[in-house]
Amino acid sequence: MFKKTAGLIILSMISFSFLYAQSRTKIEAWTVSADTLMNRGDYEGALKLYDRIISESRLKTDDDYMALYNRALAYFSLGRHDEALRDVNQYIGKFPEEHARLLRLYIYQEQGDNEKQMSELDKLIAESPDNLELVQWRVSVLMDAGEYEKARRDIRQLLAVQPVPELKSYLGLTYYYEENADSAIIIFDEVIKEDPSLVQTYLYAASLCIDQEGYSWALNYIEKGLQQDPANTTLIFYKGYALVESENVTEGCRLLTRAFEAGFDDAADYLKEYCYGVTE
Repeated sequence: MFKKTAGLIILSMISFSFLYAQSRTKIEAWTVSADTLMNRGDYEGALKLYDRIISESRLKTDDDYMALYNRALAYFSLGRHDEALRDVNQYIGKFPEEHARLLRLYIYQEQGDNEKQMSELDKLIAESPDNLELVQWRVSVLMDAGEYEKARRDIRQLLAVQPVPELKSYLGLTYYYEENADSAIIIFDEVIKEDPSLVQTYLYAASLCIDQEGYSWALNYIEKGLQQDPANTTLIFYKGYALVESENVTEGCRLLTRAFEAGFDDAADYLKEYCYGVTE
């Protein structure tokens, strides 16, 4: 009786080992196919295979969790952010790796969740304070959240390492958004002096002057910007608007029409308000 029972146990162990080996073979084959589909951009096809892998493996081994991470990537690529977040959170619970936390950051970004982005960024930057890309990301989140003083702190940190005019112009923007026009203009003028070819700075300065109804000042920045980029549609629109407000209606409407015909749709409302009957 003992020998018969022992034989059954051995047979059962052999059967289990065989079935387990078969299962792992299927998982490995599905993984190769799923990863190939991901590389081809067939996220729907890859998703179906990752579903099979996760169901078959039941995430019994550490290696199986990679399918969970890859499924999160597939969901993210398909714009299914809630499902991507569910999977990546489960993965991070087992493996709190930076690449997975970065994926979670991108999900938060797509969801427009500034609070969670900020919390995650603060933790990642504390762990990697020299990662300037993360600091730049935090600047954008802080500005979206209206935390301009904190954004300036990070921008100055970046400028200490990368003193580039484009980055300095963002410092001016923080004052602009705080409605501190004098401080903003001082910085924009410094940036223009450092790099006259940076057209975006003329746009910032002109927009600020228009907001302040300083149309002659706006036209000064606009003309300098157009010297760098004569076909810039936004500058052409700004010039048209500033001229109309300066009572040079005919020339202003001509430029507003030009901007509209170039695809600047916002010019339509201004054409209706100021120009119908003027440019004909």
